[in-house]
Amino acid sequence: MPETKAPSVLARIVAAHSGVGHGRADPSADLQTALTRAVRRAAIPFEGLQAQPGEVSVDVDAGLSAAVEHLPETGLLAACEDAEGRRGLVALSHGLVDALIEVQTTGKVEEADHPARPVTRIDEVLSRDFIDLLLAAFARETRDVAGRDWPERIAYGSRIADPAQLNLLLPERAYHRLSMDLAMGKGRKGKLFLLLPADPAIARAGTPQHSSARAAKPRDWGDRMLDILRPAPLVMDAILMRTTLPLKQVDGMAVGDLIPFDASDLAAVSLEGPGGHVFVTGALGQWGGRRAVRPVVKQPRKVEAKIPAPQSLAAPDLAAHEGLPSDISGLAGAAEAHLPATRIDAPDNGLPEMLGPGVAADGAALPAAQG
Repeated sequence: MPETKAPSVLARIVAAHSGVGHGRADPSADLQTALTRAVRRAAIPFEGLQAQPGEVSVDVDAGLSAAVEHLPETGLLAACEDAEGRRGLVALSHGLVDALIEVQTTGKVEEADHPARPVTRIDEVLSRDFIDLLLAAFARETRDVAGRDWPERIAYGSRIADPAQLNLLLPERAYHRLSMDLAMGKGRKGKLFLLLPADPAIARAGTPQHSSARAAKPRDWGDRMLDILRPAPLVMDAILMRTTLPLKQVDGMAVGDLIPFDASDLAAVSLEGPGGHVFVTGALGQWGGRRAVRPVVKQPRKVEAKIPAPQSLAAPDLAAHEGLPSDISGLAGAAEAHLPATRIDAPDNGLPEMLGPGVAADGAALPAAQG
């Protein structure tokens, strides 16, 4: 069974002084479940790690001195904080750090455990992704916990080289201390440690706001799927022009041949995604000496026409037109002369003031577009 320690005397004094007390629900069970699920989610991208969460120990509302006890003597120790500057800790034992390094370099966790060694900058970089995923998953799992008094989202800060600096780095306040035993690969052991700052103001102000916002606008599976897909990279191609050539000419093309294009092609660049989907059109130019595409919103063409006053729709007098010639081709010029005057304003194409020179099929520079 997971171990849950009773709050210390100092923690109860701090809580009473803050006006919180211990009448709220004990979050230990929620923290145990959230950390277990967060570790499993964070380990998914690390194929071969085979992380198996074990026993979770939770110490609620512990003072600073009690919270930093029994930290891993070796391994990665780093500070984490939220947007308001509330600081906590995350620590990985040397066994967990070594397993993360091995699975990213050799694809699997070695069976033999290695002796402890100082953590290097490379170790920190290769462990950073796992920690970021862990903290993000933990925030998602604990977002709806009733009476949550720790930050909704904390992020990785920086590595702490000397544990003796913890008293200077962390203020004296109540903390929630979580530790977990991990099994990786074929029997390798590791330990994970998480220290969360407890702030009564979060419990008083944060939870009602989040619950009311979610009740006002429920999120369906489509919104959640978009949240997952939006950070995904999208490859887009800038298409300068499209042209149609006979197969005979294409078959006879060689290196150095040129495909001519007009200056108007520079103002008809399209940004296309996979499958030829056009996201936006733009104009080719330059920015800071480099090629650039400026998106252009096409405006409808403005047409101003002088419309004559409406006339009576009485029946035409056919007798007045008995003398019309049988050949009416000569009337075209006369009809054109009596058409109402029309002015068409071309839209602003949004082109940069100076366009860079075009590029030929072989990469040779073409003269700058004029006009």
